[in-house]
Amino acid sequence: MSAILNSIQGIAGKLQGTFQSVLDRIFPPEQRAEMLGKLQAFAINNPKLAAFLTAQIAFTGLPLLLFFTFSLTVFLFSLIAALLIGIVAALLFTVFMVGVALVVVLPTVFLTTFTASFFYLWGMGGYYLLKWFNEGDAPAPQGSAIGDKINNLTGGRMSWLMEGARKKQDDRHTGVDQTPKVHGSESNGKYEKPKSNGHTDEATEQAKQAANQAETAKISATEQVDSAQKRVGNTTGGATNAAGMAKGALGGATGV
Repeated sequence: MSAILNSIQGIAGKLQGTFQSVLDRIFPPEQRAEMLGKLQAFAINNPKLAAFLTAQIAFTGLPLLLFFTFSLTVFLFSLIAALLIGIVAALLFTVFMVGVALVVVLPTVFLTTFTASFFYLWGMGGYYLLKWFNEGDAPAPQGSAIGDKINNLTGGRMSWLMEGARKKQDDRHTGVDQTPKVHGSESNGKYEKPKSNGHTDEATEQAKQAANQAETAKISATEQVDSAQKRVGNTTGGATNAAGMAKGALGGATGV
């Protein structure tokens, strides 16, 4: 029993210390002392009114405190619940509206994709049909092509496209590919080297012949150097052998 009482007293002491620290933060001791002095002066000057207010606070203070605590708790709980319900409702509403939008967007995207593909195929068919009527790839006079008319309608904003197409068509007819390529040709998806004329091929062939002649001269010079080194080695070896024989004969004659 004493252990239970001691534990209750310890808990009560901790609660009192916590309440005291909170009260000191809200109402510092100086302000409490000043307020207590004012209440004492009021009680001395108005004893009957002070007794009446003290009785009212003693009997009605606790119910009013519990009422305000309950009201604050209900308000905080309602606020948290409203926030959670609002977030969930916002998510559900967003999912529902996105589903409705997808019902409208998916057919629209399908129709627009089909329309774009149809116009592309129609344009390609018209291009090859005009190409067939023109009897080949003969370039149309400047200003009479359909691209030039479209360029005029756009105020010259497609000049870069028309100039590039004309350069590519001229290269195709002249056989000299001078149009710059970054990602390779359109025929096989691989980079193709520009075609060169006869003068370039002849110069390339002469350069190859000169390189072959230089390589042959280098090999011949290397062989000559190796042969000379072998002859020098043989001569040095013969002289060494002769010196050894002479030394041996001298040693035999002197008996050393």
